[in-house]
Amino acid sequence: MKNPLVSILIASYNKEKYVDRCLKSCLNQSYKNIEIIFVDDGSKDKSFETASKFNDIKVFKKKRIKSKIKFNTYFQCETYCYAFNKSKGKIVTLLDSDDFYKKEKIKNIVDYFNKNKTSQIIFDKPIIFYDKNKHFLFNNFKNKNRKGLWPRFPPTSCISLKRKMFNAVYKEIKLKKFPLLTIDFRLAVISHLIMKDFTILKKHLTFYFQDVKGESNSNFKKFGKNWWSRRMQAHNYMNYLQNKYKNKSHQKNFDYLITKLFNKVLN
Repeated sequence: MKNPLVSILIASYNKEKYVDRCLKSCLNQSYKNIEIIFVDDGSKDKSFETASKFNDIKVFKKKRIKSKIKFNTYFQCETYCYAFNKSKGKIVTLLDSDDFYKKEKIKNIVDYFNKNKTSQIIFDKPIIFYDKNKHFLFNNFKNKNRKGLWPRFPPTSCISLKRKMFNAVYKEIKLKKFPLLTIDFRLAVISHLIMKDFTILKKHLTFYFQDVKGESNSNFKKFGKNWWSRRMQAHNYMNYLQNKYKNKSHQKNFDYLITKLFNKVLN
């Protein structure tokens, strides 16, 4: 797998202002054996039209699924699965359309998998980006984590994995039962808890845009009602995975008990 096809999967919803920057970062990659799959999830702006102006990019527009789910979290998971089904690469990388890659990102990912043939997934480190004058390297991650808790993991656009793994966990990514859980959380927990294949590359390869108007900042503020609901789903998701793959329940530790208490009080 010295020179594999790499599929860059881009999920987009109402990010017209950032699509151009995102796609140019993909087209400017030093590693050239790539395909770029851009999927617009029924945006109300001109994200799709902006992406369609680029050559050498496969652009799709899908209708947003009808659902009672009120947040974008699950729709993002579903959009990435849609993009995956349109792709052919032996390696896939994930990219939200308001984030963008450094020029050597894909080359570094391919080099990692060529050197670590048994590894199925890798997380690179983010560059927290506000604008060209305000950005910084983020390093607050650990490859090893406390027993019973989920890992501290980089965001979605820092995830690269082999096609074989995506196929294996496809149902877990697309599972509707836990609609508040992001795709990065799902993949981080699966790789850490089930696969024991959780590694963070010691390189900052992805610009992670800080959108103050984005859903995480506006609807999931720390210790707010939605934040506690998401945390409860996180515990329940881990319990689901443990029961399915390891035949034992997730440890109901102090964190679980506090989360359950706050959800009971707030709801």
